[in-house]
Amino acid sequence: MAWTSPRTWVSGETVTASLANTHWRDNLNYLYDNRYGVGRRNAIINSHMDVWQRGTSFALSSSTKTYTADRWAVYRAATGCTVSRQTGPTGQAYAMRVQRDSANASTTAITAYHALESLDSYRFVGQTAYLKLTMKAGANFSAASSSVTVKVTYGTGTDQSPEASWTGTTDALSTSQVITTTSTSYDFDSISIPSTATQVKVSVSFTPVGTASTNDWVEISAAQLSVNPAPTYERLSYNETLRLCQRYYQTGLGYWYGQATSGTTHGFTLPLPVAMRITPTMAFTNVFNTAFGAAPGSSASNSAALLIARAGTSSAAGIFQESWTADAEL
Repeated sequence: MAWTSPRTWVSGETVTASLANTHWRDNLNYLYDNRYGVGRRNAIINSHMDVWQRGTSFALSSSTKTYTADRWAVYRAATGCTVSRQTGPTGQAYAMRVQRDSANASTTAITAYHALESLDSYRFVGQTAYLKLTMKAGANFSAASSSVTVKVTYGTGTDQSPEASWTGTTDALSTSQVITTTSTSYDFDSISIPSTATQVKVSVSFTPVGTASTNDWVEISAAQLSVNPAPTYERLSYNETLRLCQRYYQTGLGYWYGQATSGTTHGFTLPLPVAMRITPTMAFTNVFNTAFGAAPGSSASNSAALLIARAGTSSAAGIFQESWTADAEL
């Protein structure tokens, strides 16, 4: 059921059955479906760039997918690109800026991706999708005609990496959109996703021209992908958004204090605040240690808990602390 823009009635106008069905019945059914029938309408996690667990500025390496704002990956088959957190437009805290570095002469395309995992893609199977994006260009944005390429792509594989060439990859939407230096919302309607699709992603890319000046960038401040069109963006609280992001990436500290025994490994199980998509890839960094070795012996037990452990080096009161990151992204 699609949303029909509100109608302004004229005095004395006859209200036909067709008009009543379109503007009353169908719109009420649409609102009911979105409130009670289909849950959250926006499939994009971190749609307003609220969560930045990995940091706030990222220099891309050539041909390397880099996650920046949570759930958003940026890729370029060349160096000379920086992604950074910026002040957002009125009504939100942040935006994601994707910039070709000043004086960079490479004209290789730069692409920002948001890929849904397969479990979250199935809602679009056999449906018509609708995309809404809020973007603006830098004062020296160099892409031809000041345009970006907007795509909604589907594939037939499972949980594929956003920058990869997907199994059965097909662009359900591929269009050029001219953007300006004013933050503007753009709507892309009637995007058909077939019944054979098993994964969906959104991408925004631009191909720079010439040599970059100081403001050769595009900012994305909001994104929404839904089955039904919506007059406005769906907004979640920061806490809700953080919990959704933590399915894919988390960071934290592990701390142990007690009597150490030389040659014995001491540790504990640390439950994660959110169970992750898969057993995560872990990175542990020593913060400090007394009566314990400096090398962490920790690991991920499964997708929901970590084992924080360290070998004692003397039999005495001991303490150790380590920071960790857990990565279960696509």
